[in-house]
Amino acid sequence: MALDTIMRHRSIRKYRPHVPLPRQHLEAILEAGRRAPTDATLHLWSAIRVVDLEKRRALAEAIGQEHVFTASEFLVFIADLHRLKRLLEYRGEAFLENHFALLLFAAVDAALAAENMAVAAESLGYGICFIGAVQNDPQTFIRLLGLPQLTYPLFGLTIGIPEEDPPLRPRLPIGLLVMEDRYRDLTASDLEDAYRSMASITRSGDWMAVLRRYVSRDGYFNARAETMRTLMRSMGLNV
Repeated sequence: MALDTIMRHRSIRKYRPHVPLPRQHLEAILEAGRRAPTDATLHLWSAIRVVDLEKRRALAEAIGQEHVFTASEFLVFIADLHRLKRLLEYRGEAFLENHFALLLFAAVDAALAAENMAVAAESLGYGICFIGAVQNDPQTFIRLLGLPQLTYPLFGLTIGIPEEDPPLRPRLPIGLLVMEDRYRDLTASDLEDAYRSMASITRSGDWMAVLRRYVSRDGYFNARAETMRTLMRSMGLNV
């Protein structure tokens, strides 16, 4: 059952190196992505399947993710407004000028397609890992993958035969993720529950180490925001 597959999900970072997937399995996984929902039938995403091992090695080294190289498959998911522009211009129509809303929906489209592929792969017995570290060096991905204007690399997905069996990772309590009718104020008890639920994610036993690293004033996402915006603009995206 799909529900069993979803409940068993773990990120796999150690694979049996370069074992090819049977063609029928690969085709089923890719088709699962194609059947994902897409806003207004716009298909705002593309994926690049990186099969050249030298290119795969270069991408893995650029972002410090060895499993990008060793996995059976590595796909890079792209926010793709380039194809839409070409489609409109082919029929003599001008493409819109403000790309902000489309980029937001492109990220959603790409995530839906990638999650479909991930669930399909896991249901077939493979391990997967999403690669957000694409944002560690998106310039290298743009260059090596030959990305045209009006595209942007979002994240990657590795698929392969697991050589590890990690435990399930913690998640926030459902009551902090799903609310009814309105957003409710978080109490001190809620916040303590959040830290308690996520404590095992770090060696120190304090989830604050993760939050500080990524979303504090001096964290990763604050530092990356302007870099990403500048790079998007260099790709012709009006954001």
